[in-house]
Amino acid sequence: MQSMSDAQGHTPAKRIRIETGVALKSFSDVIPIEAIAEINEAIDRSFGSLAQRAQLSLMAAELIRRSESFRQLEENMCTSTRAMAAKAGQTELPLQPFHVIRCSSAATVAESHCRHYDSHLLTLLIPLQLAPEGDANGDLVMYRRPRLSVSTPGNVICKIRHGIQRGLPLGWRKWLTQHDLRRGNCDRVPVQIGSVYVFNGFALQHANLEVETGQRRTLLIHYYDPGHSLGLSEVLRRRRH
Repeated sequence: MQSMSDAQGHTPAKRIRIETGVALKSFSDVIPIEAIAEINEAIDRSFGSLAQRAQLSLMAAELIRRSESFRQLEENMCTSTRAMAAKAGQTELPLQPFHVIRCSSAATVAESHCRHYDSHLLTLLIPLQLAPEGDANGDLVMYRRPRLSVSTPGNVICKIRHGIQRGLPLGWRKWLTQHDLRRGNCDRVPVQIGSVYVFNGFALQHANLEVETGQRRTLLIHYYDPGHSLGLSEVLRRRRH
C-alpha cells in the first residue's frame, strides 16, 4: 500500500490528532543475545560499505523477527497504532516499515543533540551495542510533553526549525539539551541490550547525547508515515543515508 504523502501523488493528509497517554514503553528480554551478536558481527564485516549497510538493516530486522516474543510485540504495537490512526481518519497508511541501523561514535557528533520528531507514528528502538557509561554515551533523550494535534504546515515548519537547530555548533546543541534536562523538560533514557523500546516519535520530540568513546549501535524500525511532510522527510532521509 502506498504512502499518503502528496510527494507520491496522493492527497495531503489532514490534521491528525493523537491519543493522550503517549509515553515511551520498554519491554525487557525480548531479543535473544545470540541474534544481537550475529547482527554485530555482520556490522563489523560491512562497516564502511554503504551498499552493504543498507541491506544490513533489513537483514537485522528479519533476524530479530525469528524471536516469537518480538513478533508478538511488533504485532501488538502495530495493531494499537493503526487503531489510533483510524480514529483520526488515517486508514490508508503505508504497511512497509522503514529500517535503520545507527552507529554513533566520536566521528558522528553532527547527529548528536539534534532534537526532532519522527515522520512515522510508531518507532521500535532495539539496542545492539552500548558505549561505555558516562555523560557522553549516546543515551536517548525523550521530551515529556507530546504534541497531540499536528497539521501538515505545522509539521513542515517544525522540521525546518529543527533543521536550523541541527546546523548549530555541537556545543550550543549540547547546552540546549542540558538546559532542558535541568529544567525537567526531558528525561535521559538508559537502555539495555535485549530490550525493545517503543514510542510514538511523531508525537514525542527526542534526541541523543553524543558518544565520546566506543560505539553505540541501535536498530530503529519505523512504521506508518501519515504523509505530513510534503516529501521533506524523504529528502532528508536520502541525504542522511
